[in-house]
Amino acid sequence: MEDQKGYETAVRQATTPEISIEIIKKYICPKATDQEAYTFLQLCKLQNLNPFLKEAYLIKYGDEAATIVIGKDTFTKRADRLPQYDGFKAGIIVNSSEKVIRLEGSFFVYGESLLGGWAEVFRKDRSHSFRNEVSLLEYERHKKDGSLMSNWKTMPATMIRKVALVQSLREAFPEEFGGQYSPEEMEIDDLPVYRINGAPVYPVPAPLKEPGKKSEKPPAPATMPNNKITHVKGVEAKDGEKDGKPYTIYGITDEDGQVYKTFDKKLADFAEDVNFIKDAAVNISYTTSKYGNTLVSIENCPKASATSQEAQE
Repeated sequence: MEDQKGYETAVRQATTPEISIEIIKKYICPKATDQEAYTFLQLCKLQNLNPFLKEAYLIKYGDEAATIVIGKDTFTKRADRLPQYDGFKAGIIVNSSEKVIRLEGSFFVYGESLLGGWAEVFRKDRSHSFRNEVSLLEYERHKKDGSLMSNWKTMPATMIRKVALVQSLREAFPEEFGGQYSPEEMEIDDLPVYRINGAPVYPVPAPLKEPGKKSEKPPAPATMPNNKITHVKGVEAKDGEKDGKPYTIYGITDEDGQVYKTFDKKLADFAEDVNFIKDAAVNISYTTSKYGNTLVSIENCPKASATSQEAQE
């Protein structure tokens, strides 16, 4: 096993290009200071990382300090070469029919709210596994304008699963991965593309558009509570069944035609009550994801209380 590991290291060293501070500042991170480039250089040498193979990134925005991140695939590929490594399991945590459940992979269905991710790493020389559960609210990353970064907006389940896996790998193998972080754990949107014949390219994602629409407002950040003062115009109940268990999901429509989904009958009953009161405004708190608007709470709007009382009189 040691001979095999030594052979792989020798092959990597023979195929890894010689990287210098000058190369780093020309092709990898032109905005980096000499100190930042030197730190990145030493990490690549000590850990035998090749940035041109997407194993390590040095990223710098404006005058902010440069950030060093390791590609997620680098963590899993290197773990595979460790003789003590015995595989992993990873998935997501969702709220399904008012119950918190853990799923393997990153797939969940309409009506389930994404809460976080989990991962479990196994070592052959340990009696206990290394398991982590992480919260989506704690790790999802936002731009300066408050909107979600592109990957967290389009594939939050995949992202939060990666965070949990990298954390578990780092705890299971601290000597191999200690002090190394993946892009999913940092305030980074799109990773640069390194080229040997020019400066790095930072991808700019195209804005998402619905079919048939020329433009759209960007969706509100997933799982970040939004508040809206509005009027309830209708409440609809829909029955269904999952895994042999019946459920009822309620759709609450506001004056702008927006629909808010909930499994909470109390919230639906309250919406039904205020629907019959003329000019009774409510404060709706909700989260938005690719599956639609999920109702968090609905309550009387203090600003409209007087209007409601006058209407009843």
